[in-house]
Formats: sequence, structure tokens, C-alpha cells
Amino acid sequence: MNKLIKRALGAALSLTLAAGVLTGCSGPMAADPIKDMMGADSGITSDTVMLTVNGSEVTAGDLFFWMSQSASQVASYSQALGGGEEVDWSAEAGDGQTMADYVKQNAKEQAVLYNVVAAKAMENGYEFTDEDKAAYEEELAQAKEDLGGEEAYQNWLKTSCITEEGMEKLSSVGVLFNHMLEGMFQDGSENAPTQEDLQTYAADNDLLCAKHILLMTQDASTGEPMSEEDAAAKQAAAQGLLDQLKAIQDPAELEKTFDTLMNENSEDTGLATNPDGYTFTAGQMVPEFEEATRALEFGQVSPELVKSDYGYHIILRLDPSQSESLRSQWATEKLNEMVDQWGDEAEVEETEAFTNLDVGDFYTKLTAWQDSLNAEEETAETEEAAEAETELTEEAEAAEAEAAPAAEEAPAAEEAPAEEEASAEEAAPAEADEQAEPAA
Repeated sequence: MNKLIKRALGAALSLTLAAGVLTGCSGPMAADPIKDMMGADSGITSDTVMLTVNGSEVTAGDLFFWMSQSASQVASYSQALGGGEEVDWSAEAGDGQTMADYVKQNAKEQAVLYNVVAAKAMENGYEFTDEDKAAYEEELAQAKEDLGGEEAYQNWLKTSCITEEGMEKLSSVGVLFNHMLEGMFQDGSENAPTQEDLQTYAADNDLLCAKHILLMTQDASTGEPMSEEDAAAKQAAAQGLLDQLKAIQDPAELEKTFDTLMNENSEDTGLATNPDGYTFTAGQMVPEFEEATRALEFGQVSPELVKSDYGYHIILRLDPSQSESLRSQWATEKLNEMVDQWGDEAEVEETEAFTNLDVGDFYTKLTAWQDSLNAEEETAETEEAAEAETELTEEAEAAEAEAAPAAEEAPAAEEAPAEEEASAEEAAPAEADEQAEPAA
């Protein structure tokens, strides 16, 4: 189950509502999308109990979201391998499982996972508070906007076999997980790490920690290198900062002065989000930075400037076991292990409805349900476009009718000068003739 934990609990709402799974139609949310999808003759509704986890019921309304996600992923995988539109659910998926077995087992594990996390959170006094609810609604509003509005969100809910209440329930478990992560590993608590725990974790994962002062020799936005003259000026400035640090002998004063110079001079664009330095492992930083960090002792400043494509670095290596970032990583791993254990120890019972659920039949009904919703969407869009076109036509005809009387009056006013001009032209030849006769 550990392979699933990060995906299950680490996904934010905006990721859960990825555009890639957005399909469906407009209109109000179905009262029971699962009953509508499965058909009345199936006997399955949103309230049908599929599993119990330590005596707590998991209904189809809880399970079918995971079933739809898992079945769709397997179908996409099968098609990517050239399996065609028809999925062979009896094909081997590994570990002696068929594709159908995998879908049901994966959905079951996800449902169990969420159930035990919610139960343990409640047991330990963690709640989905009013503040959490407000934050969720704010995030949900943004997600709806990103998806294209309320109708698009309702569309996604329908095709994913979940209600608004179910979506909030799923999201609340991620919040509870974070509450436990923040509270269960604080200093003085039963699960707080020892210094040895953190040092061992750092060593086992080859974690390094360092702060740096960076004076860039390239344009931060384009990556274009500076002129040699400007780069030389940066090098001289960096050397001046390093000389100040090399003159300090006291370790506490050294780190304090380093922080001051870093905050005043560093041009690292990541400084604002990493004010306490970077915790990293092999390959995550440019080679020059990693190699220079490994060559230092904890609390030591690089004796020479470190040159990389970015510019000149002055590096202060830190003990990773003192890093909040490492502590957070350790706590996350430990809570994942605890969740694994809770899941393994959970008493899970399958109902007859779950045992008899045929994955092939489920996926056929799921895709037919989605297709029908998409057809409704196309019809609604066509009707909406036709209505808009009709309105435009009517507006244009009304505007034309309104302009017609004015157009009829306007030429009459303009023709009068033309008639006068014509009379003048007719009179002119006559006068010319009269003047011409005496000459004759």
C-alpha cells in the first residue's frame, strides 16, 4: 500500500480535478449517479455497502470513484499497448492478478486507506475544522474556475461516480493526514524523532544541506551570459564577501554573518522559498555545487569561490539532521509507514455486492454513461449555439428595422441641394446662349 499513499493523500484538489479526466454534460447533478450508471436492475445504488473496514461501512458511493479511476487507467494502459478499444480484463496484470483483479484490489486499497486515516485522525483528536472547510471551499472555487465553471465541475463529478459531498469527504482526509503530520511528530510527542533518527535518515538517503550566496553571471530570465567585464565585476564582489566570511573564526558568528550577507547580496531566485538552505541528494543540484558541498565539513564555508553556469557561489554546508526540510521528510515517511500498518491491520470484509461486481460490466456501463453525458453535452452546446445565433439574427433584424425610417428620410433632405444644383446647371447654358447671340 505504500506505493499508493503519496498519490492517495498527497494530491491536492486541483490535481484531483485534472483536466485530463474532465468529461460530461451540463445540467443538475444526478440524485444518484451510481444508480443511474449501473441501472436499476443491478441493485446497486450509492448507499450499497461494498466493504466494511474495522466495522465501518464503505458504500458504492465511496468505492466507485476509485473504481472509475482505476478502470480508466488500466483501459488507457491496455490501449497504449495496442490492445484496442476492447479491454481484455482477464489478461495478466502481474503477481498472479488479472486486469480485473487489479482494478478491484486497487480501488479496495484506496478506500481502506482513506477509511483508516480518517478513523485514526478522529481517534487522535484531529478534525476537519471550520477553517479547513473555508480553505477547502476557497480552493474548490479556484478549481471550478480553472475547470471552466460550475457546470464543468458538475460534469466531472458525474463521470467520476462521485457527489459533491463525496468529493469533500475525500479531500478532508488529505487535510487530516496533514494535521497528523504536523502534530504527531513534534518535539516532546511520543513519535518525535531523536537526533540519531534524523542523522541515520540523512545518511541512509545521502542527504546534503547547504546555504549559498550566489552572484549571477547570466541573465536570470533569459539565461544569456553577461559580458566578461560584468562577470569579472561579479567575481570581484563575490570574492569580497568571501573574504569577510573567512576572517570570522566563531561558528555562530560565521553563520549569522553568512545569513546577513546572503539576504543582502544573493541573487538566487529560490532564496525566498528556501531561506534556510537546500536539502538535496545526488544529482539534484549542478555538479559544481554538489561536489563543493560534499568537500566541506558541517559549518564550513567554501574556501574558494565555486563557479557554475549560474555564476559564483559561496557555500556554507549545514548538518542535514538540523534541517526542517529533512525533519518533514522523515515525518512523512514515518506517517506513511504507520498508515501502511493501519491498513495491514485493518479488518476488511467484502460484501456479496463487491464480490459479484464484474469489472468488465462496470467499465462498459461507465463508458456508456460517460458517452451519454457527452452526447447530452453536445446537444446542449448545439442548442445553445442555435439560440445565440437566433438572438443575434433577431437583434440584427430589429436594428435594421429601427434604422429603416431614418434612412428613408435622410435622402430626401440630401436631394434638395442636388435639385438646386441641377437647376443652376440648366440655367447656365441658357445664359451662355444669351451672351453668345450679340457676339454673332
